[in-house]
Amino acid sequence: MKKLYTLLATLLISLTVFGQAPEKMSYQAVVRDASDALVVSTAVGMQISILQTTSTGTAVYVETQTPTTNANGLVSVEIGSGTVVSGDFTTIDWSSDSYFIKSEIDPLGGTAYTITGASQLLSVPYALFAKNSGGVAGAEWNTNGNNIRNTNSGSVVVGSSVPNSNINFVVSTNASPKAAIGNNGGFNNVNSGELHFVEDATYAAECGLKIQHNGAANSLYFIGGCSAPDTIARFNRSGYSNMRQLRLGLNYNSNPTTQLSVDGNSDFTGNVTITGDLNVTGNIAKGGGTFKIDHPLDPKNQYLVHSFVESPEMMNIYSGNAKTDTNGYVTVTLPSYFEAANKDFRYQLTTIGTFAQAIVKEKVTGNKFVIQTSTPNVEVSWQITAVRADKFANENRIVPEKEKEFKGTYLHPELYGAGKEQSETFVRNQKLMKEADAIDKRKNNADGQ
Repeated sequence: MKKLYTLLATLLISLTVFGQAPEKMSYQAVVRDASDALVVSTAVGMQISILQTTSTGTAVYVETQTPTTNANGLVSVEIGSGTVVSGDFTTIDWSSDSYFIKSEIDPLGGTAYTITGASQLLSVPYALFAKNSGGVAGAEWNTNGNNIRNTNSGSVVVGSSVPNSNINFVVSTNASPKAAIGNNGGFNNVNSGELHFVEDATYAAECGLKIQHNGAANSLYFIGGCSAPDTIARFNRSGYSNMRQLRLGLNYNSNPTTQLSVDGNSDFTGNVTITGDLNVTGNIAKGGGTFKIDHPLDPKNQYLVHSFVESPEMMNIYSGNAKTDTNGYVTVTLPSYFEAANKDFRYQLTTIGTFAQAIVKEKVTGNKFVIQTSTPNVEVSWQITAVRADKFANENRIVPEKEKEFKGTYLHPELYGAGKEQSETFVRNQKLMKEADAIDKRKNNADGQ
C-alpha cells in the first residue's frame, strides 16, 4: 500500500492589510508507496481539511485538488485555491484556537482516498509577525468581517510609551503628535471627516455628540442630539464663530434660557454695541453717560449728544405748566403713584408772560398740590424734584463717597500715568481667577471628574 511518508506544512501568509488573516497557505508532502518508493510524476487526488482544536476535531474548512508529484515524489499545493467542499478559508479566526491540517490522497487521481496524514499547524516567522502586529505583543488584533478589532483591555499607543495612561487611544511623541481624520486627495468636500462621541456604539441612529468638518464651507461644526442631531456651534476657518446658546459661569450643568447667559462677574474691555433694549435689574456704575441720536437738523451727517443729569441722590423730576383761575388758584394733579414712589419733595415755580408772585399754597397730598398767584389767570411753569422711595431704592441707597476695595488701584489708570497692573479691573480679575483655581482643586465637578 502506498503511504504518505513525510508531511511538511509551511505557512506563507499573504497580507493585503496589516494584521489581516492569510488568504492562502502553501502545503507540501512527499508520497511513498508501501515499499518506500517515491510516487513520482503522477497526478494524485487530494482532499485537505483544516481541523479545529485537535487532529480529530471539527473540520472548519475542506477543499480538493489534483496536483502532480515531481521527480522527487513531492506534491505542492496552495490551500485556499482548491475546489471548496465546505467552509470559508478567509474567515478562519486563527487566533481563537489551535488548528490541524489533514491530508487525504488518492494516488490514482480520484476521490478514493487511501493515504491519510494529520499534523498541527505551527507558526513561522511571517505568522509570528502577523500575530504580534509588528510589535504589539499577544493576539489583540483580529478581523471581524471588514473591520479590524483590538481586544486589548488597556491603551493603544502610537508613538512613545505611556505606561500609566488611562486613555484608550494615545498618540504620544515629543515632536508635535498628530492624528488626522480627513479626505484622501480632495479639497472642498462637504463631508471632510467626523469624530463621534456616541451614547451607545451599537445604536443604529446617531445619539450623542460629533465634530464634523465641512471643507466646502471651510467650517467645523459641533453637532449634538438624539436621534436627529442638529448644529450647536459653527467655527469658520477665517476665525468667525457662531453658537446657538451659551452659558458662562460656574453653574455649567444648567442649560441657558437665552442665547447668551452670564453668571457671576464679567468684564468687557473695548466698545460694546447693543441693538435693542438693555434691562438692568441692579445698579449701573459709570464714568459718564449720554444719549446719542441722529441730529434732528442733519440726521444723515451728525449726532446729537446730551449728558445725563448726575446727582448724589436718587432723584425723580416731574414738571409741567398750569394756569391759575380768576381767583389766582390752580390744582396740579400728579401721577397716582407719585407719593408711593417718592419722598422729600422740592418745588420750583416760574410765572410766564406777566410779573406776578407765585407760591405753593398747599404741599403735595393725595398726589395733588395747589399753586396760588398774586394776580388771576397767570400761567405758571412748575417743577417738583423728589427722592426715590421705592423698595429697591430704599435698599440700595447711593453712597457718594466710599473706600476702594483694592487700595492703590484706579478705574482709569492711564489718566494718572499708571499701568494696567494698577487697574482695579485687572487686580479684581487676578483675585477671582486665583479663587476659582482653588475651588477647582478642592472639589470635582457635577460629573465626578
